Amino acid sequence: MEQEQREYTVEYQDGYGVLYYETVTADGLSEAETQVRRRYPDVTIRAVTMNPHAGLDRNA
Repeated sequence: MEQEQREYTVEYQDGYGVLYYETVTADGLSEAETQVRRRYPDVTIRAVTMNPHAGLDRNA
């Protein structure tokens, strides 16, 4: 069974102490982290959060 993809925000820090936030679409928290880590292997992942309202129609 295929899991529904959701939107996550990944917070990560580079070696200079600069914080970044990136929104990714993934099947779960670990996949969201892995997507960022593949592109930036030297960063420290500080947090991964699911965006609770992503994809919802707010006008409904």
